[in-house]
Amino acid sequence: MKCRVCKAPALVKFPAHNAAFCEEHLDAFFLRQVAHTVKKYRLLPPEARVVVALSGGKDSLVTALVLKRLGYRVEGFFIDLGITEGNFSPASRQACEEFCAAHEIPLKVFSLHEEFGRTVPEIARRYPRLCAICGMTKRHIMNEYTLKTGAHALATGHTLDDMAAALFANLLRWDLHYLAKGLPVLPAEDGFAKKIKPLALQSEEEIIAFARLHGIKPVEARCPWAAEAKFKRYKAMFNSLEEKSPGLKRAFYEGYTKNVHRFQEETTRPPLVTCKVCGLPAAASPCTFCRIWRNAIKEDAIPAVT
Repeated sequence: MKCRVCKAPALVKFPAHNAAFCEEHLDAFFLRQVAHTVKKYRLLPPEARVVVALSGGKDSLVTALVLKRLGYRVEGFFIDLGITEGNFSPASRQACEEFCAAHEIPLKVFSLHEEFGRTVPEIARRYPRLCAICGMTKRHIMNEYTLKTGAHALATGHTLDDMAAALFANLLRWDLHYLAKGLPVLPAEDGFAKKIKPLALQSEEEIIAFARLHGIKPVEARCPWAAEAKFKRYKAMFNSLEEKSPGLKRAFYEGYTKNVHRFQEETTRPPLVTCKVCGLPAAASPCTFCRIWRNAIKEDAIPAVT
């Protein structure tokens, strides 16, 4: 197996691209691919400041490194959820701190315990649907921080595998609300920071190869409450299909990006009000986040969190 570019012995082979690469040209290929995604979907202007949501996993760490390599002003942002079971939060925090120190990327750590005197496990005793509450919490904090710091966008480490699985799940439910906003970019709106997914066209195998090439060491601990059974099944299904038809995942997702306007024409954002506590748009005031974490009071029940 030889490198497509220089004919030297190849390190990896990507059937979806009908190509194999040595170390040098794997690096160049990956950077070029992400740069193309950034340009195609207008994710960032040159040298823009971007907050990268870090979890300690390989996808978010690779996102931060690639954006820095492409010339953007990257700041890492990690939310310490206070999950000590299985050493999850401490290990995740350590992975982010070591990565950012090694690559000279500034890191902001937001601790729920330090800010609110409570952690996710403590909240779990009071509210059902913990994963939904946790997801809502992270989205609110990341959005609030990005707006506060004036960064151009908030970047997350969603991959092609994530995007294809989410698209498939939303199609099964015909969830027009989510089908309307599955692009690699969500433009900024009043009270909502611009959100981007620079790895939206990169497969899991490509990201793993790039992470190994650069010695990136992601956290090995896993959230003890993670509920990803359906997504794992969908990803396994796509991987099986991909083996028989290389490039299928990317074709599926890119086909959606060309037709997303059909869903956007069919759905509109529900009416929002301004939360009297945090000042951000919400379905009700105080918003769910402020009621849970800032002890804001509202007489009616807390709405379902999605």
